[in-house]
Amino acid sequence: MKHNRLWLSIRAFFRGFQQAMLYKATAQIEYEISEMENSFTLMLFGNFIGLPGPSMPLTLELLPDMAEELEHMLLRASQTGNGLSELASIMGEP
Repeated sequence: MKHNRLWLSIRAFFRGFQQAMLYKATAQIEYEISEMENSFTLMLFGNFIGLPGPSMPLTLELLPDMAEELEHMLLRASQTGNGLSELASIMGEP
């Protein structure tokens, strides 16, 4: 009876360990996908910030499909604090 109970405990431990590893791997893959989408969006619409990009007709053709990612990128850019620009804006005020 004790042997069976020990076996069940070991089995539960490894199931929990497996679930933790799956969660960690899934979270890492989701992060990498998000970063790849951000990089693709920046590469595609980099001409808005002065980076060389693909031709404008290609960008305009993909714009409807990338609208959600573009809004997400603009939101992230607006929420990111840039200390140097904040300092410059403070110093520029009369």
